[in-house]
Amino acid sequence: MVGRRGPPIIFLHSWLGSWRYWLPTMDHISERNRAYAIDFWGFGESDRRESEFSLNEYVDMLLAFMNNMGLTRVNLAGHGLGGMVAIRAANQQPERFGKILTVNTPIHGAQAISVRPGALLSRLFGRSNPTNVWSKMVRQIEVDDQQIKDEIIEDTDSLSETLIERVVASILKSDLRADLARIESPVLAVYGVNDSIVSHDQAELLREEHRSLQVLKMRRSNHFPFLDQPNVFNRLLLDFLASEGTPVEIKAEWRRRVSQLDYM
Repeated sequence: MVGRRGPPIIFLHSWLGSWRYWLPTMDHISERNRAYAIDFWGFGESDRRESEFSLNEYVDMLLAFMNNMGLTRVNLAGHGLGGMVAIRAANQQPERFGKILTVNTPIHGAQAISVRPGALLSRLFGRSNPTNVWSKMVRQIEVDDQQIKDEIIEDTDSLSETLIERVVASILKSDLRADLARIESPVLAVYGVNDSIVSHDQAELLREEHRSLQVLKMRRSNHFPFLDQPNVFNRLLLDFLASEGTPVEIKAEWRRRVSQLDYM
């Protein structure tokens, strides 16, 4: 946990890496929020036990973590796979979740892979050396804290091929449109326009199923908006958490550093 006061928020990582790449964001918001993060089974510092490594299993893991920590109601921030877990959990137990932030999250797994052949998950998770492409991408990310970057690389390189294959199989079978149609939580979906893994076209599926959803496309970001544009992302997250049903807007002071086109 980072922070000792404020409403709780749990950060959920994606299909590679671990909770540790969320740490800069958690530090940034810790004055106003109690920030938690978990490693899904098979990732990071979690138990490497034999497992299904499926979306539904990770939803159960999230709910068990909340029960163990005595957290009755939380906000969620999920990246990729973590965003899928957040959406399904909010559908299953809506009374336990406040606001939901998703980042570069596939809504229809099979469609996300087939949008641009060779550029999305199929390219990343090919059967030959499945972690190599991701490892190369992680090494190219600009992260101010070299120790955090080294930890991300270490976590990625340690993943097993079995884990990756089972996680991807679960993603391919998942269609979250029905979940989105039923959840009551406010949702902000962030997509990096330059993401080579998950197409930002997935945002249109979100709009179709959740009319009150806010969708934001960051034109200068790739798959890790919270690492390649941390100033922008962290301000958006804090504004979303503090909002009372109003859309997230660009603040005047942001325009000095970031073009307004990055938010459109």
